[in-house]
Amino acid sequence: MRPNFLIIGLLVLIAVVGIYMSSDPGQSERLSQMYRDAAFQGEAREYVLFALAVGIGGFILYLTMTRR
Repeated sequence: MRPNFLIIGLLVLIAVVGIYMSSDPGQSERLSQMYRDAAFQGEAREYVLFALAVGIGGFILYLTMTRR
C-alpha cells in the first residue's frame, strides 16, 4: 500500500471521528470540560509560556551558532 493512500485514509478517519464526536452534544460537552480542566491556569500558565519561550529562543540561538 502506498504511503499517500495510508495518510489520506488516516485523515479521513480522523475527520469522520471528529464529526461523530462533535455531533453528540453530551460528548462535546465532556470534551470541552476536559480541555478546560487540562489547560494551565494562572501562574502555572505563565511558567509554561516562559519555559517555551526560553526553549524556542535557545533552539534559535543553537541554530544560529552552529550554522557557519
